[in-house]
This record gives sequence, C-alpha cells and structure tokens, in this order.
Amino acid sequence: MRNKLAYIYILGVILAASCSQLDVERPDNAISFTPVAAKATKAIISGATYPTSESFAVSAYHNGTAAYFEGLQATYSSSLALWATAISQYWPLAGSLTFIAASPWDAPGVSITSSGVSATGYTIQNAAQMTTDLCYASATVADCSNHPESVNLTFSHALAQVVFRVKAAGYYNTGSKTVSLSMTSLSLSGVLSAGDFASETWSDQNTPYNYSLSSSTTALTYDGSNNPVTADVCSFLFIPQEIPSNARINVGYSVVQTVSGTPYTLENAPVAIPLTRAVTEWQPGKKYIYTLNIGLNNLISISVSVAGWQDENANIIVEES
Repeated sequence: MRNKLAYIYILGVILAASCSQLDVERPDNAISFTPVAAKATKAIISGATYPTSESFAVSAYHNGTAAYFEGLQATYSSSLALWATAISQYWPLAGSLTFIAASPWDAPGVSITSSGVSATGYTIQNAAQMTTDLCYASATVADCSNHPESVNLTFSHALAQVVFRVKAAGYYNTGSKTVSLSMTSLSLSGVLSAGDFASETWSDQNTPYNYSLSSSTTALTYDGSNNPVTADVCSFLFIPQEIPSNARINVGYSVVQTVSGTPYTLENAPVAIPLTRAVTEWQPGKKYIYTLNIGLNNLISISVSVAGWQDENANIIVEES
C-alpha cells in the first residue's frame, strides 16, 4: 500500500509539472515591464515619465491569435524597479508573440482581443472621464526563441485634447478711464460625448451633450508693455468627431469701464460662437488650442491652432536572473 501511495504521489508531481511546462522549461525567462519614456495616463498628458502609481492592461497572443495571456494588470514593483504582472509570465520556446496593451488599466468598457483595443459606447460626460487619457499599443516579437532584451510598446492617444485660452483683444486703458475685462464662464453645447473605438478609429459617435468647462472668473491682464497676456482656462479630453454644425462655445464675460473712479458695467452676457468657426473635426491624438479674444468691439473673436500630441512609449523587457 505504501508503494502504491508513493507511486501516486510521484505521478501527481509529474502531472503537475506538465501543466506548468513554461515554468519548468524556462523559469528564468519571466516577462516584465518597464516604461521608459511614457507619460501619465490618468490625467491629460504632461511630463515624460510614466508614474509608478499607474498601471496598464496587457495581453499576449501566440502566433497572432492564440491567447497566451489576457487582460493582466502590469503594476510597479519597487523591489524590482519595474512593472510586472502579479503572476509571472514567460516567453515560449518558439513562435511569435503579439503584445496588445491599454492604458489606464481600469478604463471603463475597454477590451483587448487579438485584433486590438476596442470600446463600445465609450462615454465622456464628467470631470473624471474628461481627464482620463485612453491609450493603446501593440508590438510583435516574430521569433520568441531569439527574443530581444526589450520589446518597445508605443502608446498612442485615442482621444482628442482640447485646450482653451483667453486674452484681451487689445489695450483699452487711457489716462482718463480704465477698462477691466474678465471671462466669467465657459461651456460647450451640442458636442458628441460617446462613440465606438476599434482598429485605431472611432465610429458611431452620438449623444449630444452640454459641457460646463469653467465657472470661475478669469481676469484679463497685460504685461509691462501693455500687451495682452494669454491665460490658460482649461484643458480636457473629448471623443474625436466631426463637430456638429449646431455645436457652440458659450463664453460669459464682463466688461467694466471706470471713469473718474466710477465703475460702469458695459457688458455682462454670454456669447455663443459656432464651434465649427475654427475647425470642423477633432482627430485622435491631436491637441486643439482655442484662444478666445475678448474686447470692446466685436467682443469675442476666436482662433485655433493644432499641435501633434507626442506618443507615449513603454518598453517590455525580459528580466533574466
């Protein structure tokens, strides 16, 4: 009986080892992660270092389609000084591996398949959603038996960043009177707030929504040469879209003229400007900078410039022990 039990025990060990073939064959070949020149993903992008407080979701597919591992969270390990999954994953002995990643890790409604990152009905309607950057990346190692020391993952932005700035249209103060200009509120109306994302493109944009962007007063100032100073009002992320013809920028403003020490409020009413006056489309990964000029005549005019958004980068490395 003792011999029979010993045989069963040995057989169990062999079976367990066969179920953990990757661990047994190459236990020192764990896949780990280290973002090298990435940017923060739970806020509108700034800086050039992926913060250790952040994490991203990553999946791998063997020979392009077979799930090798899926939807794992890569978090920072202070002891290893790198990003790693809770359960170590290992390189296969042969074939290719395609890595697909999404950032942030907990982006609502986002899924990863062998076809890429996708989201159905991705919605932006509150402050948290408007400041959460949705990014995606993919990379393929063609020959895992001769894998590189690191595999580059370049994150791209799926959303559009929209920045609003404000300044006085000119200098209006004279020796006998002074003019005080302020922006008192800023909002968008008729902007689409939902859409489907797949294959690096957006479709089915829908749900017109009214966004309240700023309700605090921004006083317009001048420099030492009496040139208007441009002030940043806000910066948010939106669903990329062809801007609807009825979309508006709604600007509240205040103009106070002081003559001989007595202030007179000349204007204090909102103005609605067609959003399509400047551009007709917001594209993924682009930053649109709107500058609102507030003055006494033609009180508000608008200009816009477009700046490319620098892609995020992250490395996947093999930690050889």
